[in-house]
Amino acid sequence: MKKIFVKQKVEKNIRAGHPWCFSGAIESAEESIVNGELCEVFSKDKFLGIGYYNRLSDISLRIITRVKQSIDTGFFIKRFEMLKQSKEEFLRNTNAYRLVFGESDNLPGLVVDKYGDVLVVQVHTLGIELLKNIIVNALINVMQPSMIYERSDLGVRKKEGMPVVEKHLLYGKQVDEVEIEEHGFRFLVNVVEGQKTGFFLDQRENRLDLVPFCKGKKVLNCFSYTGGFSVYAASVCESVCSVDISKPAMEVTRRNFVLNGYDIDQHKFEARDVFDYLKELKRGAYDVIILDPPSFAKNRLQVSNAIKAYITINSKALEKLEPGGILVSSSCTAHVDELTFIKILHQSSVNTGCQLKVIKSNFQPFDHSYNLAFPEGRYLKFFIMQKLPVV
Repeated sequence: MKKIFVKQKVEKNIRAGHPWCFSGAIESAEESIVNGELCEVFSKDKFLGIGYYNRLSDISLRIITRVKQSIDTGFFIKRFEMLKQSKEEFLRNTNAYRLVFGESDNLPGLVVDKYGDVLVVQVHTLGIELLKNIIVNALINVMQPSMIYERSDLGVRKKEGMPVVEKHLLYGKQVDEVEIEEHGFRFLVNVVEGQKTGFFLDQRENRLDLVPFCKGKKVLNCFSYTGGFSVYAASVCESVCSVDISKPAMEVTRRNFVLNGYDIDQHKFEARDVFDYLKELKRGAYDVIILDPPSFAKNRLQVSNAIKAYITINSKALEKLEPGGILVSSSCTAHVDELTFIKILHQSSVNTGCQLKVIKSNFQPFDHSYNLAFPEGRYLKFFIMQKLPVV
């Protein structure tokens, strides 16, 4: 295996578990190393681990192990067995979870989600792309899926010098839609055309935590996608209105309501722009408003605009709630940290002349858990708050 040498200043971080090494921290690399190729990593004469190298990426080196060993099918079988065991140990009342969460699971550039007996794979980096065949073989060995489908329709691949690949079948017989179970609720997941890998598994526990606050209430779920929060809320609320700009997503939401035995005539389904809907909404029409928008910042350059968008949408929702109403606000934007998001929520309350009391807050669930050596893996913020008058 070819060798790459990093500067001593990053040795401590790599030994401590951080998987990234930026281009400026590379001391030297053999010219014959092909982009994406696995290499042994050294600081002077000290072995630090094995990773894959890509000159085209700002993150030039990603570590996948700190132990000298062969990176083959057997390596990935052991990793997947370990991840399967650790995640299923705490899994309750669902047949869908994230098996591999990239860097946080010591496999940078790889995401694998399990929906029943179907696996959906995302390949973010060239190094993982070159290892894809043995990764698929290892997944078949450990998970015994009926299908493995790739959803690497990701713009981030361009930074790795790769094309944004079309969605395609990697193994088994293709099915477009899968039914999953979650805390007694049932959902249809389109793994081919749905957002991300098909469903937002990271909000599983937050959906459950929301239920007690919806009892007997009129609920508005904004950016509802296929109705995750809506289906949970409908089990106890008076009515729920789901709003999302996607007509196909709204149709799946209706089907998910029928799947769970709800009378769809008691609820509303609006394929509309959320900002426009909130602008036209009468104050007091809903007791609970849920905001779970898509990421507003794909990179740090977009953070300033993202903050403005979050303040706008949260302020508008607060305007429409009466005192005592519940605002549920979430952010999946990794570049907006928790403290910044708290400041955003506070500013929204200042803008609307009220107070916000945090009843419950959370982040991503255990199958999306982040490694303390890689704090960048902590991305999801979730708050359940009550609007109160200024006293």
